Amino acid sequence: MSCTEIFGFVLSETLCHVSRRPAKHNPAMFSHLSDALQAAADVVAPPCPRVEDLRYHWTQLSIVCQRCRHAEGPKPAIEETHVPRHLHQMLKALVAEEREEGFGGPLSPCMEYLVQEKVLAMLASHAQADCPLGIRQHAYIFLVGVLNHLHHSHLHHTPIHKPLQAMVQASCEMRASPYEAEEMEFLTTLCEKIRQDNSIILLYIQPSAMTSGQLSSNPPEDSLPSTPTHEGATTTTTSSTTTTTVPASANSTTTTTTTSMEAGVHKSQPKFPLIDALLNLCHSADSSISGAAHECMVSLASVREVWSSTTIARHTLLPHYLATRLITSSDAIPEDTEPALIEDVSVQNPTKNEVGENSDSEEEGEDMSDFPGRKELVIFLRWLDFCDKVVGVSDGSLGSSICTAVQEAFLDGPLRSSLTSLDEDTRSLYLALMAKIVTSVSSPMLVNAIIGWLTEDTEELEGTGRSIRHHLLEQCRAPPHHLQIQALRLLQVMLEKPGSLAVQSLVLNYVSTRGYHDSSAAEHQQSSWSDEEDERYKHREGERSPDSLPISRTLAPANINKIVKRFLTLVPEELRSTTKDDFESYMADAQKQYRDVCRSCASFGWPREAVTPECPSDSSSTTSRESRPEAENNTYCEGPFLGMLMDFLDHLPDQDYDINLQITSLVATLALLPHPHLHEYLLNPTLTLVSGVRTPFSVLASVVTRIHQPIVEREDYVDHLKVTRYQLLGSMEEFDFERDMDDRKFEALIVIEEFSKELASIAYAKYSIECSRW
Repeated sequence: MSCTEIFGFVLSETLCHVSRRPAKHNPAMFSHLSDALQAAADVVAPPCPRVEDLRYHWTQLSIVCQRCRHAEGPKPAIEETHVPRHLHQMLKALVAEEREEGFGGPLSPCMEYLVQEKVLAMLASHAQADCPLGIRQHAYIFLVGVLNHLHHSHLHHTPIHKPLQAMVQASCEMRASPYEAEEMEFLTTLCEKIRQDNSIILLYIQPSAMTSGQLSSNPPEDSLPSTPTHEGATTTTTSSTTTTTVPASANSTTTTTTTSMEAGVHKSQPKFPLIDALLNLCHSADSSISGAAHECMVSLASVREVWSSTTIARHTLLPHYLATRLITSSDAIPEDTEPALIEDVSVQNPTKNEVGENSDSEEEGEDMSDFPGRKELVIFLRWLDFCDKVVGVSDGSLGSSICTAVQEAFLDGPLRSSLTSLDEDTRSLYLALMAKIVTSVSSPMLVNAIIGWLTEDTEELEGTGRSIRHHLLEQCRAPPHHLQIQALRLLQVMLEKPGSLAVQSLVLNYVSTRGYHDSSAAEHQQSSWSDEEDERYKHREGERSPDSLPISRTLAPANINKIVKRFLTLVPEELRSTTKDDFESYMADAQKQYRDVCRSCASFGWPREAVTPECPSDSSSTTSRESRPEAENNTYCEGPFLGMLMDFLDHLPDQDYDINLQITSLVATLALLPHPHLHEYLLNPTLTLVSGVRTPFSVLASVVTRIHQPIVEREDYVDHLKVTRYQLLGSMEEFDFERDMDDRKFEALIVIEEFSKELASIAYAKYSIECSRW
């Protein structure tokens, strides 16, 4: 031992001895004294090489640990030893040498020593035994320092990643560990290295092991709590053989074969201790630790390694954890929460310290007005946002597993029972909550899972039970009034959600065959596309650029003026409540809305023209023909949703004003979609229809005819119309006249008058934008 080491050791012993005395002392004074004496010693004897210094401190640390492990009686605490100082000096030598050698180069001499002498493995062994008591905490701190100054390419060395695996495993041992802050810092640093090099994550998956007559030391999968995602994850015997190979970067290639197992041979499932450790820390009472664990979870879910995502999906409790969090947080929402206030609750992007129920902080800058249930609602929305984020960053297998868990445990559990409850208050609360869920999620996979669950008709698929779609449409028709509004509002947000799943299921499956169109009658009538326009179109075809879309004859018909006029004259002049020509006031909004809708629907691959599909003639296609809604007797089936809308339009004079507004809003939402069949069905009054087919124009026209005579029979009907318009639309005119509030025909007429202008503006906006593409 050099003079410097001897002198430093004696000085350290003296300082430790003095520090145990009850008399007060000044730590700063001893620090300055130590620095001065060390400088003097360096003059007498130059410092030894860093690797020698590291070897010395490691030797001393090993001696202390061995003594503590074999000592009789109570184990000494870490504070009673020099272990923290030895680890600090070792880390100091490593960091200094790494800085001199350069980041990302070959291993430095000190790091070579750690690798060759298996120092990290022995340190991990001492930490797992936690002897002396508290060494695990300092081991985590030491490893964090090593990882921060070690290039990610070096983590593939077995003597480096094996001890790190052991320390990750140690983090899985208990919840609320006294060292959870250090565990979290260690795992966060490790996840950052994985983000820099995704292949590192494969090193932390324990592959499935097969042993003869004896199971692996890891607990089998079926010993875990049953979860929605574990269905089919346990070992099953099949006639086929599936092979999964772990990439070579995991230092071993493991082939798992699922087949008929020989007698006495057992199989355990792959384990992912890194995920298990993070799930442990997600339950921490410290919101900063649980928040950091969630951030690490998102980081690992975003790793694009097939074996990693498959293992997380099938052999960890992450999907179950997310579904369970949604269940517990939704169950915590009080029953007396006001449904009308749910829509306006906003949750800003929470920081990692704010995710979860352990955070009591409120959002800065948000509406601080409180109401019973707001805090619980915000917590639920944060968990929903976190689940949405994990699904959004993950690949197909993991995202699908999470969505399946959410559907089976959350949607088919508390949400289904609440939406179909006999209690009106419960249905009201969860209809509002369901609408908030639909508007809050954004990841395509989770959006499709939720919308698919809401629109799937299980009656048709299984022949038993009643689907959520059936309950929802039934609720739209049945009183009480406030539940009708909420159910219609839910349908509205479903149709407005980017993604065509709700539109496809509720509408396009019924109109895409064009069964509403009477093609035989159309052959004997003049085409809406004139010969002159046809020549102009052909001329344009030769001039358009290769990247531009061809103009749609359906969305931009030549007889647009005739179509607009038909809508604008739907209400006879004597029944109009105003002489102002405010059609243009609708145009600006219609053009903006249509452009936004076209952007969100650009990837759907919808056709450009409304054409009648050719019926296949071969017998093999019989099944597909019979599966169509209009297959029976070749009659057009409008479907339950469109049928409900047409019924509501037909009963405008008998319904409350707010229901009428919601219905017209639903129809306008559909009319804005750039689907040719839906467009001509909703927005082309000149189309020849099959007998008995109802369209918005035909239904509204029949309503106007039906209420025309009763209205004009009243001598004061003009005043009634003006006052009704004033009260409904809030015009600036004043009227000294009281109308009959029980007569809803005037309200219905005002709704039809304005709605026809809106439909005309949408039709013309589509025409003008389609033509402007040239």
